[in-house]
Amino acid sequence: MSGVPFIASGGLEQVENARLLDERLRKIIGEISSYTGREIKKNLLQDVNEGVHKAVKNNLQNETIRILALIKNTIDKL
Repeated sequence: MSGVPFIASGGLEQVENARLLDERLRKIIGEISSYTGREIKKNLLQDVNEGVHKAVKNNLQNETIRILALIKNTIDKL
């Protein structure tokens, strides 16, 4: 026998099927990884957006309070 393993009839077809299955699984895993990555990015962007919105809202409230206090002080001085 040579150093090459013997593949019985139908064996080549099984090897080809296994190779095709492996390629499909790799493609599926790649798609899932890509989808998961997009979802993580989407969630992170939503979290950042919410954080920025909250900070801006708090800042606007603080500025409104400050302006109203200045107006009140001005009125009190009059």
